[in-house]
Amino acid sequence: MMEEISIMVAYDAHVFSQLHDEDFLTSLVAISKPRSMVPTKKLKKYEKEYQTMRESQLQQEDPMDRYKRENRRLQEASMRLEQENDDLAHELVTSKIALRNDLDQAEDKADVLNKELLLTKQRLVETEEEKRKQEEETAQLKEVFRKQLEKAEYEIKKTTAIIAEYKQICSQLSTRLEKQQAASKEELEV
Repeated sequence: MMEEISIMVAYDAHVFSQLHDEDFLTSLVAISKPRSMVPTKKLKKYEKEYQTMRESQLQQEDPMDRYKRENRRLQEASMRLEQENDDLAHELVTSKIALRNDLDQAEDKADVLNKELLLTKQRLVETEEEKRKQEEETAQLKEVFRKQLEKAEYEIKKTTAIIAEYKQICSQLSTRLEKQQAASKEELEV
């Protein structure tokens, strides 16, 4: 842990020194004079002068120091890349775990939905069977009711016919009785 912190501090110092050496001077030149006042040709001239001055400084520098600095820069870049690699590997593992968890949850949900679907299908089959039985029972009851209705209508017609006959017989008997009474009265009067 301490080694990582010291590496990060060294890397930050190196980046800052590089910024300080190159970018800082470039930005200072750019900021110090407004662009509109310095023609582009002069800026290019100053840039060439700076590059020439920088190259002469590098050539005057001890090659051993330059190689050490370059080696340090490359080691820091290597450590930075290794850290990025570790971060990316960690991110990959984390995303794989998250995806696996999501997949497991989706599979669990699919299992639950499949079970619900099977239960619903089973209930549908049972309901359709019950409906079919009730329709058969209703048809049978309708047939029984129709037969009973026909029988009742037949009985009503039969009873109505009997009553009509009875009324006719009663009417005939009443007429005959009246005739006999009238005939008896005439006989008694004579």
